[in-house]
Amino acid sequence: MSDVNLAVAFDKPPADAVAYFKSKGYAISDEWHDVLTHAQAKAFTVARVQNMEVLEAIRKYTDKALTEGLTKKQFAELLTPELQRLGWWGKTKNAQGDEIQLGSPYRLNTIYRTNLQTAYMSGRYRRLMARSKTHPYWQYVAIDDDQTRPEHSLLNGKVFRFDDPIWSIIFPPNGWGCRCRVRALTEAQVKSRGLSIERGDDWVKPFDAEIVSKETGDIKTLPHARIQLPDGSVMTPDVGWAYSPGQSAFGTDVSVAQKLGKVEDVELRAQTIQALNNSEERARAFELWTKDSIDRIERFQAAKKAKDTDGLKANGPRPQHKTVVSFLNDDINEKLKDKGIDAARTLVLSERALAHAHSEKHQDNGTALALAEYVNLSTFINDPNTQVLWETSRNEVLFVRAQGEEAIKVVVRYQGKGVELDTLINALKVKMKTVESGITGGLYEVWR
Repeated sequence: MSDVNLAVAFDKPPADAVAYFKSKGYAISDEWHDVLTHAQAKAFTVARVQNMEVLEAIRKYTDKALTEGLTKKQFAELLTPELQRLGWWGKTKNAQGDEIQLGSPYRLNTIYRTNLQTAYMSGRYRRLMARSKTHPYWQYVAIDDDQTRPEHSLLNGKVFRFDDPIWSIIFPPNGWGCRCRVRALTEAQVKSRGLSIERGDDWVKPFDAEIVSKETGDIKTLPHARIQLPDGSVMTPDVGWAYSPGQSAFGTDVSVAQKLGKVEDVELRAQTIQALNNSEERARAFELWTKDSIDRIERFQAAKKAKDTDGLKANGPRPQHKTVVSFLNDDINEKLKDKGIDAARTLVLSERALAHAHSEKHQDNGTALALAEYVNLSTFINDPNTQVLWETSRNEVLFVRAQGEEAIKVVVRYQGKGVELDTLINALKVKMKTVESGITGGLYEVWR
């Protein structure tokens, strides 16, 4: 098989794929099924890697492959000598005396294809979610050739709504080497093509899969799922692939936020939003994202001072690197509706906006936040003592948290009547007297 240059194959550098891959943490695992599904979407892992140096090397060059569009051959030529130097190459024996394979050309090919395809599909998921208001129907597309699994072909052409539960199981890839994809369609396109919209709620059949460990011989039970079509045929993703990498990495919050709008019970909706915003797991994930981004931004600033071209290239802000900070409270959402704004209910922070907020200019004039303050943005936004203001001239919601004579101000700008993602455009320190002057001068409406 010929080498594929991903920068060409994807028509442009896969920014979303890079963002997905770089947002992953690390996990060391004896076997691939030890880090599965939703956890795998957040953690970079390679089976049988027990040495962090080895994992760092593999990630470094997989990251490089994503960013620069390296071919499989280039990837292998760069990584192989590193792994050989670190002793992670060839065959060895485990504690039970059984022979196991470490690094090899075949394994490098698997690592390359699996990580790049999963990263790309995660970025694809996010782009599809951002268009879900205008293109709410998703069509499963399987490549029609002799390499496609017959089970995957069963879903070819099937159309489900973007928020159908079936996508949490079947969003590609659905196994090693899976080349399936998803196409977004408008209602008019569905009608003009004579397509039927299916409901996959009852097609998903959870079950426990048994895996025999090659390392120990133990039998492990893992949660899995199969898809049973109305005609009785069955599609089962490979074990460990019955999940959506994009949904796990980013889209779950966006999907949940869209569904919140359909909850009619006001009290239940408010309680759900509060529970989501208070989630310790989400807080930890946001903290890791923020620390990683700030570290990158500061490396970029150091490279700029040193006129280090390579450092500037490697650490520049990633435009598509975003994360959900908080879910929008109901009272604020209703006030936005009064302004004719259909809010997305998620407040999203991009690395580009963070780089602006943490710029050298803002650090020098004392308006940049400290790392701990960036990490606590969700807490600031949802604190009942935080003021919420509306700046009509700019279509901005301001969250102002007083700290003596100073305040932390978080700015969310609404570009039009219907926005897909509500993006925090700035977070900075200001003088409280400036805020108070804006209120008394009629510049701001007080919402809370």
